[in-house]
Amino acid sequence: MAARSDERDSKSKTRVLKGTRLDLTLAAERVFATKGLQGATLREIREYAGQKNESVIHYHFGSREAIVESVLQLRSIPLDARRSEMLKQAHAEGDGLTLSAEQVARCCLMPLAEHLLDNAGTPGHYMRFLVQLRVDREIWRQFQGRYGLGLDECLAALHLSKPYTPPEIINQRFVSVVDIQLNGLAALEQIQHIKGPEFSHADAWARIEDLITLSASMIDAPLSPAALAAILSSKDRASRDEKGG
Repeated sequence: MAARSDERDSKSKTRVLKGTRLDLTLAAERVFATKGLQGATLREIREYAGQKNESVIHYHFGSREAIVESVLQLRSIPLDARRSEMLKQAHAEGDGLTLSAEQVARCCLMPLAEHLLDNAGTPGHYMRFLVQLRVDREIWRQFQGRYGLGLDECLAALHLSKPYTPPEIINQRFVSVVDIQLNGLAALEQIQHIKGPEFSHADAWARIEDLITLSASMIDAPLSPAALAAILSSKDRASRDEKGG
């Protein structure tokens, strides 16, 4: 099944890829999103891209991981640039003050939300691709530190804004926030495909704003005595282990 030309046109705006390599990258994004990174076959990707040559994926990419990376290069780089831009703007508007949890949550989510809803009416697959990637921890770890750098900036901003919250808690809550945001956007992406022209952008934006509110609430939630005691106990145990006691 050949990739639709309108999908190629609407998605190619994020990075310059051309010809067969672009077709294969877009096909991989779709197939990985719906079948999973391990469940998808290279044959399915090739056929969806309209390619008959059985060695075409090996020629252009060489491996499953390389075609996953091509999707990330296509999407993640411009999205992270947008996150960095939003963070800088938020800092400038705040006269250098630390950012609120709501501001950070918005910087995390909005680039993805804009990508999801600014697609010329053609539903995409990137949100579900990201969910599948985060589920497949073995592959996901291969790309840590190379992609998602805008998210790293958001996490750093949170640490600065909450100097009295244990770093372990901030890290844990941030991971949970990202997971909730991605799953929420992936659900909206699926609804786009189901409803087609009847999909309501107004309702989608309302859900996105609520996701931001929920994210900020999770970040700002007070630390329970039980959680604090567990953290202190863990640190004490680690300290004893280091000292051999």
